[in-house]
Amino acid sequence: MKNKNAKGFKNFKMNDEVYKLRKKVINIIYEVKNNNMNIPRIDVRIGEDKNCNILGKARLKDNIIWITKTAIDRNEKSLYHTVLHELIHTIFGCEHNEKCHLMKASEPKEILSKDKLLEIFRKYYNKYNNLTNKQMEVN
Repeated sequence: MKNKNAKGFKNFKMNDEVYKLRKKVINIIYEVKNNNMNIPRIDVRIGEDKNCNILGKARLKDNIIWITKTAIDRNEKSLYHTVLHELIHTIFGCEHNEKCHLMKASEPKEILSKDKLLEIFRKYYNKYNNLTNKQMEVN
């Protein structure tokens, strides 16, 4: 059974308010899927981190993300950036990359448009899907 907790993160108990917050994150995940990217089911937890600067967390290659209420309460582009960033961690197992706008350890001062962020996400998607397909050809 998958551990639903992250170090230093307090999951909120599910209620109507938390459900609405979670739905905002899930809508971004569906937007990725609706852009012809076949990503796995992602577990989404909403809560707060003991480090108030943290917007989200992910377990590498484990298809679970934790998003803070702070991240959700920010503007839509910022939330989109945070969710895509955490998806890259949890789906593809990528670490931070200071050369990539989407995968920097901290959120950039100026966030790209949703279309540009999705374009960067698609590059990761294509790269890792090509690797997976090549591995399957060898086996």
